[in-house]
Amino acid sequence: MAVTRIKKAELYVHKADLDNVLRALQKTGSYEVVPVVSESASEGTALIHPDLSRVEGLLAEARFLLRFLEPHFKDSVSPLARALGERESISLEDGTALEAKTDVIDLSSSVRALERRLMEIRSELTQIASTENLLSALSDFPYPFELVTSGTERVRGVLGTMPASKIPVWKGEAEALLSSLGEVYTSSLGEKEQEGWIAVFFDESLTVQMMEHLARFSFSRVDVPAFLKNTVEEEQNVLSERKSYLSAEEKRVLLEIADAAEKSVSSVRTLSDYWTVLRDRYQALSSGYSTEQVVMLRGWVPESAVSRLTKAIAPFGMSVELFLFAPRPEDAPPSHIVNSSWCLPFENLTRLYGAPKYGEIDPTPLLAPFFFIFFGMCLGDAGYGAIMIGFFMWFLRKFKKMPESFKGFFKLFVLSGISTIVVGALTGSWFGDLVDAFSLLAFLRPVKNFLLILNPMENPMIFLALSLALGVIQLFFGLFIAFYDAFRKGNYMGAFADTGGWIVFLTGLLLWGGVAGGMLSAHAAFLAKTLSFLGAAILVTTQGREKEGILGKAISGLLSLYSVTSYLGDVLSYSRLLALGLATSAVGVIINMLAGLAGDVPYVGWIIALLLLIGGHIFSIAVNVLGAFVHSLRLQYVEFFSKFYTGGGTVFSPLTYKTAFVAIKNDLDE
Repeated sequence: MAVTRIKKAELYVHKADLDNVLRALQKTGSYEVVPVVSESASEGTALIHPDLSRVEGLLAEARFLLRFLEPHFKDSVSPLARALGERESISLEDGTALEAKTDVIDLSSSVRALERRLMEIRSELTQIASTENLLSALSDFPYPFELVTSGTERVRGVLGTMPASKIPVWKGEAEALLSSLGEVYTSSLGEKEQEGWIAVFFDESLTVQMMEHLARFSFSRVDVPAFLKNTVEEEQNVLSERKSYLSAEEKRVLLEIADAAEKSVSSVRTLSDYWTVLRDRYQALSSGYSTEQVVMLRGWVPESAVSRLTKAIAPFGMSVELFLFAPRPEDAPPSHIVNSSWCLPFENLTRLYGAPKYGEIDPTPLLAPFFFIFFGMCLGDAGYGAIMIGFFMWFLRKFKKMPESFKGFFKLFVLSGISTIVVGALTGSWFGDLVDAFSLLAFLRPVKNFLLILNPMENPMIFLALSLALGVIQLFFGLFIAFYDAFRKGNYMGAFADTGGWIVFLTGLLLWGGVAGGMLSAHAAFLAKTLSFLGAAILVTTQGREKEGILGKAISGLLSLYSVTSYLGDVLSYSRLLALGLATSAVGVIINMLAGLAGDVPYVGWIIALLLLIGGHIFSIAVNVLGAFVHSLRLQYVEFFSKFYTGGGTVFSPLTYKTAFVAIKNDLDE
């Protein structure tokens, strides 16, 4: 029930065998390297592996290649399948051989040239599209653009837009200003157009006057691309030809990129993982310190893996020395969680919240039975549970090589499906009321009714009472765990005064409530009052012990009793078990009712009904499985964990093979 023991491990390695020792450590996957904090100058200096810079450079090039080429690569394995373990297995020797025959730098250089050319083409195509829009808007512009872009020796021209309402007035004034020294152009305007195109050509002596005149009429100048010289039609033809050429060039470059992707992506992926393994190994070295001949590494190793580590470094004889120490109080060891197979799928739930600190209780086996039951009560439909089991079992069979974290997550939903079937059978819910709603399934009713114990739709208060009772049980269980944890750590005041006081006080209140509600005989009243007053006395006299002065202690102690409302709120939170269970049943009933009504439609009614049943229940499964998971988890995190668990630990992260595309063969496991 606790995090497994771990040892501080110091390794002293002769530099002659350093690379091979690091490789052996990485193979074992049982040694977490931590940075060595220098306590004196004589301890040594930080060591940078001579090959680290080269490997990081190659890894950067590989990542560029994958980023650019993968969108053009037709992968035979889907990303989901690869994430679930469908990967090629290679050895590190295979990676070394592949590196020797693959010039990634040259490949990267050629691909970067293709990338630049593709960017140039697309940039020019974008510019052409923008210019074509401009030319389209100026389809009736009768002048060559050279008058606007460069003008003549004496004539200048400007082109832009102006509010349509101001164009007639501006045109009259401009013509009067220009007289015979210029010419005005205005585009034809539609009824709903707010702005129109105008151009004015004038003698350069009128430049200042014309620009001031244009400014008074809210003129917006448009900068015409300098390469436009001819008329609209002539420039459109030139652009069309250029666009055709660039489009053909783009296709050619894309074909080259696709060809490069087809030839290179698989190899680059393998090399990327290979270099990642080397980089992790070399970076581990930089966490150590070295003298002229010896390197010191410091880290953590689980007690259960000490023999594995010792065996891995044994071939190096006197070149390696291993020293093991128990963690000191000031150390912060990582948490290495090891659970029995029955609760292993629930470990992911603990990790989602946060790993326990070293020496703390691992809550995984404690929450597992409750989550199992609560999920079934929240979903509560045997048909949905069967679908869940079938779906996730198919995943487990299809992807047999998936990582343990994924495998545990899918197994968690298989177990949750079993719980759902049990609860659904006991409450008579099979795809809602499908068996009762359709006479075609009448032969199944005796079986369904035989298994039925409680129908929440008809007796919700009994189901609510059961939900709240489970909440009380889990909350008291959490308090007893907190009592045990404080006691084992030697915190006797915390165990008996804090947690113990609440256990006694809440037990008395529960008994008192049972007597008041007629569930317990009047003879239990004395015991209820005794426990209530005793628990209250313990809390009042101890909860203010850290305050100064008798008055401060007394007031804090009295105020602590107000926390009973939070326990009441926690218990009421378990009513969500009823709410979600009823919601699932209600949705199923509505789907079946709609399908039954659709079945009355002539000719096609049975098709519509079938579609409603299949689609509706698939939707209901997706929504309600998510709701059951989230709310069952919330009861663990908020109501249960708050009584004894804080998390905040660091997960044990050993030096190992961390890859994305291939699996590295480990001869230690063969």
